[in-house]
Amino acid sequence: MRESMPLARVVTSALLVFAGVLVVPLLALATYNHPSPTDDYCFANTAMQYGFWEAQQLYYDGWTGRFFHNFIVHTNPLVIGWYGGYKVYPFIFLAILMGSFYALSSQWIYRAFGIGPKAALAAGLFIGFMATLASIPEYLYWYTGLASYGLSSALFLLLLATLLAHQRKGFGLQPSYLLIESVLVAAIIGSSEMTMVLMLSVLGLISFVDLLQRRRLSLPILILWVVAGVSCYFLMKAPGNAIRLGGNPNSSNIPLTLISSLRYAGPYVIQQIVRTPWLPLSLLYLPIAWKLSERVDLDASGRPMDLPPYLRVHPVLGMLHGSATILALISLHFYGVGIAPIPRLINVVNLTFWLSWIYNLTLWVAFLRPRLNPDRWQVNTRMLTYVLLVWAIASAAVGPVIPVVYGDWLSGRAAQYDHEMEQRYAQLAKPGSQVSLIAPLSNYPVSLFLEDIHADPKYLWNRCWADYYHKKTILLAEKPNQSAP
Repeated sequence: MRESMPLARVVTSALLVFAGVLVVPLLALATYNHPSPTDDYCFANTAMQYGFWEAQQLYYDGWTGRFFHNFIVHTNPLVIGWYGGYKVYPFIFLAILMGSFYALSSQWIYRAFGIGPKAALAAGLFIGFMATLASIPEYLYWYTGLASYGLSSALFLLLLATLLAHQRKGFGLQPSYLLIESVLVAAIIGSSEMTMVLMLSVLGLISFVDLLQRRRLSLPILILWVVAGVSCYFLMKAPGNAIRLGGNPNSSNIPLTLISSLRYAGPYVIQQIVRTPWLPLSLLYLPIAWKLSERVDLDASGRPMDLPPYLRVHPVLGMLHGSATILALISLHFYGVGIAPIPRLINVVNLTFWLSWIYNLTLWVAFLRPRLNPDRWQVNTRMLTYVLLVWAIASAAVGPVIPVVYGDWLSGRAAQYDHEMEQRYAQLAKPGSQVSLIAPLSNYPVSLFLEDIHADPKYLWNRCWADYYHKKTILLAEKPNQSAP
């Protein structure tokens, strides 16, 4: 015991420090963030022209039924001309995301561990997810993308934490828990079709386990199903959905969806296991899973209590549910537009994959525990832990995020981007000419930048930007050194 506690503190300290190493450049880059021509100005124009509520109705009727997403994007800081808001909200979102990971970790191992292991688990989850983002700007810095996928992923973590806390209280008709869960369910479903499927998958698993173990559905689950059903109805019945998806000839092609999804899923799973820090992080998690599967709590008669219902699920059922959920999430984009999921969707798939992985790993440990006797294993625990820790940190350090964010920050690319964007604003704010010729940016920091305006003045991003600045036309020059008229 004297050795295990310091070792646990070493792991906790290392993961927290590396989480800080990951957060620092993300916060630094936020100070250089700017609104994207991709949608940000379009949503702002609609809100300014029609008003906050009517703008949402227009998008609901004319483009998408994502009612919570529509609500958030029309709070765009551009509506009040607050460019500085784009430098502030990444700080706020990162705080919410880290708090959500800690809330989930705290509730997941509530009965077995103290603050240190909870912080270590939260840091490990945060590192594993954020260090492997498929798209950094679409998750964190692009307001429109954050409103649809970034925020909903944090809310999903909070919902899981709330459900665990509610379950610990007996999962009865506690109004405070039900109110929070209902609001979160509606917000998650109203963010996108992908998060709708994810939410229905979780409710489906809870209901199935409830039926298996208790032969009935609890009233709170029925209430949440009603909330989910109403939310899905408003999401799917929107007239705008048909407009948004109707023009794609490959949408709703079920054979193409099934074949393409299966072909995509195999390499995706292999890549997640081999090329990310999740495998060593999972092995570091095994002692926590072992402790969670231990029946140490006693009932009133002094006998060991059963594990919580969510840990008494057969691991085969857990794996089938996880596999089906991942395949369903992957298939959505194939079904909708006929192509593989784009990076901002993969961010959500990644989070779901690894939450399911950790859950199923715990189920397998609980299932195999009576058949295992770790005391017989001759393993140098300390050395193995150090190897896994170094492996996880090294894998995260060379992944798709850390080299990019540090490169954009320390090379000065982000600062140059910030400077040139400020020059653009100053040029566009000048009165007089109704036609503005904008010089291209000299560099595009990939951690911040999504897409620029186009050479075609009739392109949507150009028109939205021109409308925002009360210009007739905005043109993109061919060379960075061309001056504006």
